[in-house]
Amino acid sequence: MDFLGELNKAQQRAATAGDGPVLIVAGPGTGKTKTLAARIAYLIAGANVPPAQILALTFTKKAAEEMRQRVNILLASGGKSPTALPYISTFHALCHELLGGQELQFVSEPARLDIIKKLPKPAALKGLSTRELALKISRTKNMAETDPALLQLAEAYDTALHAQNGADFDDLLTRTRDLLTTDADARTRLQSRFTHLLVDEFQDTNVLQYELLQLLRGNDNVFVIGDPLQSIYGFRGASGSIFDTFRQDFPQATAITLTINYRSVPEVVQLSNALFREAPDLEAHTKLGGQVCAVQVLNEYSEAAWVVGEIQKAIGGGDFLQVVSDDDARTHRTLRDFAVLYRSRAAGLAVQRAIAESGLPYQVVGEGSPYDNPQVQAVIALLRAHVHADLPPHEGFTASEWRHVLDVLAQSKTASPHTLAGNIIGALGLEITLALQQFLNGLTRFASVSAALAHLDAMSEQAFYDPTADAVTLLTIHASKGLEFPHVFLIAAEDGILPHARSDIEEERRLFYVAATRARERLDITHTLRRGGKPAVVSPFVTALHDTVLPKHTDPNLATDQRRAQKRAIKRSQQSLF
Repeated sequence: MDFLGELNKAQQRAATAGDGPVLIVAGPGTGKTKTLAARIAYLIAGANVPPAQILALTFTKKAAEEMRQRVNILLASGGKSPTALPYISTFHALCHELLGGQELQFVSEPARLDIIKKLPKPAALKGLSTRELALKISRTKNMAETDPALLQLAEAYDTALHAQNGADFDDLLTRTRDLLTTDADARTRLQSRFTHLLVDEFQDTNVLQYELLQLLRGNDNVFVIGDPLQSIYGFRGASGSIFDTFRQDFPQATAITLTINYRSVPEVVQLSNALFREAPDLEAHTKLGGQVCAVQVLNEYSEAAWVVGEIQKAIGGGDFLQVVSDDDARTHRTLRDFAVLYRSRAAGLAVQRAIAESGLPYQVVGEGSPYDNPQVQAVIALLRAHVHADLPPHEGFTASEWRHVLDVLAQSKTASPHTLAGNIIGALGLEITLALQQFLNGLTRFASVSAALAHLDAMSEQAFYDPTADAVTLLTIHASKGLEFPHVFLIAAEDGILPHARSDIEEERRLFYVAATRARERLDITHTLRRGGKPAVVSPFVTALHDTVLPKHTDPNLATDQRRAQKRAIKRSQQSLF
């Protein structure tokens, strides 16, 4: 088991812990995935646990696949080639298998929203949008809401959904819970099948998933790993307090904390430690120096100009005026080194426009991604159906229009993905919007439609983030979780935005923490004097950090920008006299 020698002392204790409950608190960059993979490999190679008796649960297919690969590599390095492999899966995929006898027809998100839109709303919920109601219904089904009005609405939604013989992904969990609660034989068989349970990203576990975990286990061999300080999915029903629940349910649990951060420079680690004084301090493994700072700018346009300027300087110049000497070439970065993070999509629009106007390639991840655009989704659906020779009539088309679409596709059998997508767009009569153009540009490197679709499927696991794209990444903080970048810009760090005015202050602090710890070498936090034409106030998370932890700077162009803004205001007022 040479792989144990590659772990630090805390990681080794976690990987080789004995039977019984084990609780691992793993801060950002402390090797959580490495430790979990080593634990699984140790159970097989060191504790002689049959692989088929090990169940490891993750939250994304990508994480599950990465875990499988890591475990296989570790076992192969020790000459261990098991005939069976551990069952490594997402919660939802496991539930789908356990419900194998049930034919579930999952409704699309638009169809789900349409059902909710048509439901009679209790008076207490009248002010909420359909999407807000959809989120609250999901939270209710996952046992995170107990409000009577929401319980009533969720019951009406389920009735309408099931009347259409439909199901949503929450049904996978609720029906599995019902099965294991009511069918003692099924529960016993499952508990006998898996003698060791492991859960990744434990802070993302909601109440229903935790109940499933309790139903799945036949003993106390439960190993959970995660970081309560990175619990940022309260809107989905998850909570960092799940760690306290585990401690209460398993008071005899072995508890280990991983504190050596292998990701970030000392400056970033020092800042993250200062955000939660009561938590164990992280220790930076690297001794190389980096940079963190907060920068005050005039407004969102100045903020965008500052971000673009910093990127252009770092890559060696985006235009002739920005070009730096060859002596600085060793410090040049590539575009994929940069990420611009924001609390809300609206806060990032000015930066996105400025980057687009600069000509720098960029990708938008999560909210605002071109892949979430309905037109792009329609083209992807037709690409997928074309590959599988399964083209049902498309809603909203007449029979003659749909025959035209089929004719165009039939003539494009050997076309490249880029050409085929372009032909589909033409057949649908769509204008080439920015979203469609970005989508088309992303297809140029693929030789086959199957390869393009496989790449899209892989990206969808991380809100359509493409790590291979040489482009600046723009994304919400929620979408950034699990990612890291050499240089991070955290923009719009202002009261009312981060923290959000209507959100729990402690979850907002955790969001700030997650954003900061995405940075490996440099972290720039920006805030404005005015945003949207109104005065802005710097985030209390910024002001609470001492200058020795987060140096505060002012944009050198601030005074010039203020004079220009004043001149524009005077000119507008003078023009209004005529």
